Amino acid sequence: MLSGPTKKKTALRVPVFAENYARTGNVSAAAKAAGTSPWMHYHRLKNDPVYREWFEQAQAQIGQELEDLAIDRVRNGVKRQLFWRDKPRRQRGRLVYETIYDSALHALLLRRFKPAAYREHTTIEHTGSVDLVQRLEQARARLLALKREKDG
Repeated sequence: MLSGPTKKKTALRVPVFAENYARTGNVSAAAKAAGTSPWMHYHRLKNDPVYREWFEQAQAQIGQELEDLAIDRVRNGVKRQLFWRDKPRRQRGRLVYETIYDSALHALLLRRFKPAAYREHTTIEHTGSVDLVQRLEQARARLLALKREKDG
């Protein structure tokens, strides 16, 4: 999975870091669990191609898991328990919940999966004209004049 580091202590910490990062997606938390600093990760990421490949695969896996969770949250919502006067609300002896749907997350996923229909459309209009060639010639003439003054 990961290539062997030069220090024995690091060799023992890299798999612990890798396991925790794959589970959490958090470099700082994984480093803390492995008893090392995030610097070890960034150093290996920069200098170890095998480690970098593993990390990119872990990133893709975590990204897919997060996307799956977001889709589930948009489709099924999130249950939130209701309270009344700081006590759980009950109806016919059962706790009462409401389901909350995240419309901002829904819009984000629509832009992800159907960009042609849901992306933000912007247009830029330019009025007037710009004669680029003329401006470049004027700038060149000014530079030549400044150079002549300097050489003088």
